Amino acid sequence: MNILLVVDGSSYSGVANRILEAFHLPNRTRVTVMTVVPEHTFLGGVTLGKLRGNAASKVEQQQKALELVQGLAEILGSTQLKVESMVRWGNPAGEILKEADKSGASLIVMGAKGLTDPLSFRLGSVAQTVLKHAKSSVMLVRETMATKGGAAPVNRTSLNRVLLATDGSNYSEAVTQLLLDLPLPRRCEVIVITALQSHLTAWVKTPTLDFQTNQELLARLQEAEEGEARKITTRSEKQLQARGYRTASVVIRGGAAESILAAAKEYKPDIIALGSRGLTGIESLLLGSVAERVARYANCSVLIGRPSPKTGTK
Repeated sequence: MNILLVVDGSSYSGVANRILEAFHLPNRTRVTVMTVVPEHTFLGGVTLGKLRGNAASKVEQQQKALELVQGLAEILGSTQLKVESMVRWGNPAGEILKEADKSGASLIVMGAKGLTDPLSFRLGSVAQTVLKHAKSSVMLVRETMATKGGAAPVNRTSLNRVLLATDGSNYSEAVTQLLLDLPLPRRCEVIVITALQSHLTAWVKTPTLDFQTNQELLARLQEAEEGEARKITTRSEKQLQARGYRTASVVIRGGAAESILAAAKEYKPDIIALGSRGLTGIESLLLGSVAERVARYANCSVLIGRPSPKTGTK
């Protein structure tokens, strides 16, 4: 496995490093610790640094960046992982995506927000761009776990519970396989959730306005959908149980994003895992609306899975 760990010195990137340590990564897993020093390039390759001619300042920034990535790399390097570090200059999101493509990273791990993002922003601009355009899976790390009933958030870096949202699509299969490949700690519990269409949505999509016919069609639709949902959750549970993980399954009726976020408040996972798109996603889109909403509004870390180029998307 090839992991790109992006850091910027913020508390979020610090948690990203610790949460990566919490996974039982296989020996010789390649981890590249990367930071990007923001630098805007104007026409002709002109930068503010070149105009100011302040070489000493750039050397100082480069040194601080090196100390940041090398310090984190040393922590990870104490294990059997193959760890490298790098510093890039330029547009942060662009450099991250470029390096992920170049190195063939299967997973990008980064903070949900960075040093320059306002506190009111739930999802930082760099994280949002990377999540939207990355070809690989992305884990956006937050400092807190989900909370229930308005209770104060709890800082946690161990992995005790994961909420796995699945709809049976290839993208859902990809994120399930990613959890197995990392893999999760043995003590981790996985809650498998599937969200069904709401009654209102099903009602609107029925082909007739006849009340009795609609009622009958809706009942048959719900029965068939619930049966399929149980098959989907059972399949995921069997995969996880075969590796020794404790599992439970939940079928919720309602909008997908809303159901996932509601379940997160109830079960308080350390990570929500879901595919980048579902069965109804448009093939040309790299990020579906459900994944985007969950990534933005979740109070815990979110793992967005994408199939590798080898497995395809069909």
